Amino acid sequence: MSHTQESGQNLYRELLHEATFRLIAARRFHDAFSKSNSAPDLEAAILQVRKALELIAYSAIAPDKKQYKAFRAGAKKQPDFTRDYNAGKIFSALSRINKDFYPLALVPVERQPDGSWHFDRMQDGYLTKKNFENVYDRLGKYLHAHNPWSPNKQIQNLANDLQGIIQKAETLLSLHARFIRTPDLQEVWIFKVDSNGGPPELVRAVSGASFAINKS
Repeated sequence: MSHTQESGQNLYRELLHEATFRLIAARRFHDAFSKSNSAPDLEAAILQVRKALELIAYSAIAPDKKQYKAFRAGAKKQPDFTRDYNAGKIFSALSRINKDFYPLALVPVERQPDGSWHFDRMQDGYLTKKNFENVYDRLGKYLHAHNPWSPNKQIQNLANDLQGIIQKAETLLSLHARFIRTPDLQEVWIFKVDSNGGPPELVRAVSGASFAINKS
């Protein structure tokens, strides 16, 4: 592994670790809200989930940083990728570079009769890319004080859904594949992320090996 690849992998790990701590904090604030019914507790939980999603979006850039930076440099408006923050726009740009950039949620590995390792994708119960983008936009509505002359934002509905959103985000990260597709490298990282805050673990990094992931 080159120094650049190792640096990208380390940053990926660090960002996922911070995202996990944000989700833990969100649970704590949401639990406080369930007892206090205090809007600031709920808003604190919403903010932490939103920041966790932003960190997941940034982590998606890390393995493809070189290509992402070059792609963004060609933009006519705001070509500086270091100023990017909107997850939806980051995802849109990444999809032009690597269509498989989004983490692929997995179930535990199974050893095949021929000796190969096989990971099946998780079928449900995790934050899909579409879910992610919808939740990200939904949370953004609650990051500012409510304009009293605007329609009710139905924050109680979000309060009811938030614990499930946190759970799905944790499940997405818990065991997932990240596909690396660059001119110099074709690789799959398999990461295990501890929802209790332990450091994310690189389970396998596979390049040109006997390895299969079922994406159907």
